[in-house]
Amino acid sequence: MHIVDDASVRRWFHSGENLEQLTGALGSHRPSASYMQDTLGLPLHVQFVVEHLAAAGRSLEELNTIPFYSLCRGLFIPLMRMHPDKAAQLFQLEISPPPDTTGRAALVERFLEKQVGFSAVQKIGCLVGDAFVGRTSTFKRDSMIRLLMSLEMKTYRQMLDRLTQVGDVGVLFAEARRELKSEPALTAGEVLLTLEFLPDAVRSLKFDLLRSLLVRMGKVEAYFLARLILQKADFGFEYEGAVIARALANYYGAEAEAVQHAIALSDPFAVAQTLAKKGPEGLHELRLQPLVPIKPALASGGADQVKKYPAWVERKYDGIRMMLHKSTDAHGSVLCAAYTRGRKDWLEQVNGLRPTISMFPCRDAIIDGELYGTVLDLDGPRPATVYEVYASLSGEVVQRPVNLKYAAFDLIFLNGQDLTQLPLRQRRQTLQQFLGPVASFGGTPIPVSIAEGQLAQDKNDVNRLYQYFRNQGYEGIITKDLDGVYALARRDPNWLKRKPEITLDLVLLHGILSVTSKQKAGMFGSFAIGARAADGSFVDVGDVAGVDQHRDRELQAEIMRNGLMTGRRVERQS
Repeated sequence: MHIVDDASVRRWFHSGENLEQLTGALGSHRPSASYMQDTLGLPLHVQFVVEHLAAAGRSLEELNTIPFYSLCRGLFIPLMRMHPDKAAQLFQLEISPPPDTTGRAALVERFLEKQVGFSAVQKIGCLVGDAFVGRTSTFKRDSMIRLLMSLEMKTYRQMLDRLTQVGDVGVLFAEARRELKSEPALTAGEVLLTLEFLPDAVRSLKFDLLRSLLVRMGKVEAYFLARLILQKADFGFEYEGAVIARALANYYGAEAEAVQHAIALSDPFAVAQTLAKKGPEGLHELRLQPLVPIKPALASGGADQVKKYPAWVERKYDGIRMMLHKSTDAHGSVLCAAYTRGRKDWLEQVNGLRPTISMFPCRDAIIDGELYGTVLDLDGPRPATVYEVYASLSGEVVQRPVNLKYAAFDLIFLNGQDLTQLPLRQRRQTLQQFLGPVASFGGTPIPVSIAEGQLAQDKNDVNRLYQYFRNQGYEGIITKDLDGVYALARRDPNWLKRKPEITLDLVLLHGILSVTSKQKAGMFGSFAIGARAADGSFVDVGDVAGVDQHRDRELQAEIMRNGLMTGRRVERQS
């Protein structure tokens, strides 16, 4: 008889070469996860990753990567443009000044070319700050605080008070760790794969898995773990797709324009997977189609930079950019969607939008336009601000009801045909023929119109039309090249916007923390704004509320990047 004790099992376990076989070789009497971790020394998150890799038929070599600290130090810190002073204060770490645009592009290309143990999809995830590779993180700020509470002897109130001072959950995570980096090194594969599979775990296990990672991390790693989980890496590649497209194109020998177009039609993850499996030829399989969210073209520059006349001058609305999709199958079943600039479907958030889209006289379509509104004031109707539109949709109490409307200004897909490569004049003509009757006769729950505009023969015409639309109460104008194609997912140098030139420069004085429990709320519910006085001080002139989550994140990133978070508490008259 041979007696087997824990030491015998431990020696047998560590003498093996194939971790997958070892973790499965214990059969029906496989020990608990705690025994595997405490006795055999196999961390819970590694057990979790091994199990999911095996189930997906993927190699355990994916765990064999560079250290996570090296990824944070060499890629994440430069990409987020962290200032050396902040790195010194937060990590006691000396770093170089952040790279310029050219330096960022070079860094991206070096990262994609270097063999660090990552797949192409994982590399893209690192660049866009999405370790969940396109899936949604279920962890919010409150969950992150409770995760920290399980490791530190602090109350929830203490955590919130400290968060008020630093303004960043990532800072709390960094402060919770004593060392700069993990020893022994935690691999990037362990972290990225745990986060990739995390959405599949039950909620209680998610806390245990993240705790298993966090206790093995140093300050730098913990900081970026928090930002990756909250999907707030702020690397700024949302509309810098050209950088990633060029890097992917160089790596796989494809045309940069074709790669960028493919990214616009899907997402960087799908394009990277296609290139890895099928090469450049596989990009032809990615095509524009209804119900697949895409990012719209954006304006750039100013209308005074128009170089080619005649130019199309269009009213600029102060609303929510929204692309309306309609799809009809062979049996006549109709599906609709309303995608925002961030590719979120807001169809159910706008009452009456579904039947409105269903009434469009077509089989399939993708329309680009703006959801805006009007408000009835004492002086008569006026265009609503974007904040009033947001407040109306979020169910907040508003002083005056907002009458929602939709203005269509481009048509990029109709009845099976991709129109993005057609000139604007032809797309506008098709839009007028297709949607004109609906706009003229009405009857849709959400009133639909075609964005008003006119040809400008010279700069004087542009100024005249600008004043015309401003006098109507609208935000300004957009000038467009009538021969231009539709620039999916990028800023079009031929779309030039103009807003009022007479402005008052104001600054953000204070951020008022959001107290709502809504999932889509940002950290700050509103901001106090101020104007500079003659003596150099700032005078509080009011508040700005209704800032959406995306803009709230941008403001947070700018505040942190410039070291403007003081943590001081202030009292103001409400």
